[in-house]
Amino acid sequence: MQRVAIARVAIVCALCGFLFGCFVPASVDAQDNKPFILPAAEPASPSTWLLGQPYGNTVGAYLRGADWYEAGQRLHFGIDLSMPCGTPLVAIGDGEVAFVDDRGFGSGPHNLLIRHPEPGLISLYGHLLERPLLVPGQWVEQGQVVAYSGDPDETCDSRPHLHLEIRSLDYFTAYNPVDYIQADWHTLSLIGQFSAPTFQQDLDNARQWMSIDDQPPVAFGGRALNAYAATYPAWDQGSPPANPPMLRATAPVPAAAPEARRLAFDNCCANPRWHPTEPGRLFLIDGAPEQRAGIFEWDTVSGELVNLIGQAPPPHTSPDGTHTLALSGGQTVITQTLTGESWSVETGGALAALSADNSQLLWIVQGLVSLPGGEEPQNQVWISGARGENARMIAAEAGLSAQWLDSARVMLSRRVILTTTIGVYDAAADQAFVLGAWERVRALTVAPGGGRLMFYLAYQADAAQDGVYVIETQPNAQAEKLTWFGAWRWRDADSAYYIPFEPESPQQRIHLYHLNTGEDRRLIDNLMIADGDWSVSADGRQIAYRNLADRTVWVLTF
Repeated sequence: MQRVAIARVAIVCALCGFLFGCFVPASVDAQDNKPFILPAAEPASPSTWLLGQPYGNTVGAYLRGADWYEAGQRLHFGIDLSMPCGTPLVAIGDGEVAFVDDRGFGSGPHNLLIRHPEPGLISLYGHLLERPLLVPGQWVEQGQVVAYSGDPDETCDSRPHLHLEIRSLDYFTAYNPVDYIQADWHTLSLIGQFSAPTFQQDLDNARQWMSIDDQPPVAFGGRALNAYAATYPAWDQGSPPANPPMLRATAPVPAAAPEARRLAFDNCCANPRWHPTEPGRLFLIDGAPEQRAGIFEWDTVSGELVNLIGQAPPPHTSPDGTHTLALSGGQTVITQTLTGESWSVETGGALAALSADNSQLLWIVQGLVSLPGGEEPQNQVWISGARGENARMIAAEAGLSAQWLDSARVMLSRRVILTTTIGVYDAAADQAFVLGAWERVRALTVAPGGGRLMFYLAYQADAAQDGVYVIETQPNAQAEKLTWFGAWRWRDADSAYYIPFEPESPQQRIHLYHLNTGEDRRLIDNLMIADGDWSVSADGRQIAYRNLADRTVWVLTF
């Protein structure tokens, strides 16, 4: 029976290869022909600016399309660069000032439009701090300071960023700024994006618009481009609180160079997912255009396709993968995958998450969704036994979020203006304590087993405080700033892989950092990861990533 299943998969693979063909990406050197420079005078860093929301088919545009992006086919028709208010902005190319503070183009409180005759394009700078000291008809040179960044909510505490658009000369079409601005966009994608995953997947066209440089032009006034019949993430099915990886037992990383293995079909696939407890099992969502995508399992040791698991989207699972959780009629339905036993728990319309030992449930009953800049909704955090017994509310505050740390402890976090306060609730002891409060906390992640947190701070009043921090989830613990800044993925409870953030470098490299000893090992050079898309296996020995050279999933084995 298994041979028949694998044979069927082989046929599907051959068909996918025929339908998709071979994809040969444009050379990175092609950026030399791009006419524009970045709009920020300083290089990217946690003290200057970072990539926020890319252009196009983003998760944010999918969720807010009707609120903010209706006129632009419900896609994000510019690119957002996160930066403090007052950051100097330069002309991306030579041109003539076309409009200053024309509210017909939106992007308040202030905007600026420059006409660039040589490439035949318009640049729009939005959410500026003040009215630019320029007049229509004035000529500006590439690199000249033309404006200062602001905040669409006019607070400089809510969402300070630059919204930059590239439009046609008739203003009716928006283009991806990545296609016209010289920058190492894939390294910029490693840090700072507003959501994960970045792009919303159409399960009837699984590869379309899933990369920062694979996005369509926007025709203002045209039909919505992301009205998907089936999509991933499947927001309509609910999203449970996050779970940290299970506690891992890892072997030392050998001195030898890692083995690199190419997996999957050509140009496949965004957001590979590891099995939560079984290393060597990697799941990819893939499918031909006009066909519902499937979930394919690959053996990363042999490099072979194992099976077609089923139709996408993938289910939500317990931390160990032994249970699935789904929302039905306002209740969370839990199914034991081995036996098929299923039961329902009343969770107030929210999807619950199981604890690490599958003994308890956690869910968040959210208030009415508000737009950024508005009042935060009142959220209630609940826990119960795995079958709904002893249900109780453990916290209720505006803007509150929560997730399991381990089998008994919950991390609670709440942001008020700039400050994020992080605490821990121990369900066994029915006690809570505050870990700390920090301004502009980003990329908060939990170590396998829940014993540590890692995050970075950006745009601090003292730039020396910008950087990556780690803290143990114990009372009276102190956050420690690390010696490097970059993108990280936990290897185990005591170590992490990281990629230094070097946007000016033509290549990326991976390091292994041990938190207990401070040992920093350089593991591999000459790497280029597409879209900041990389993840670590359950045993910490393998890294899956999308290779920029061929846009296909590769696996490094240490």
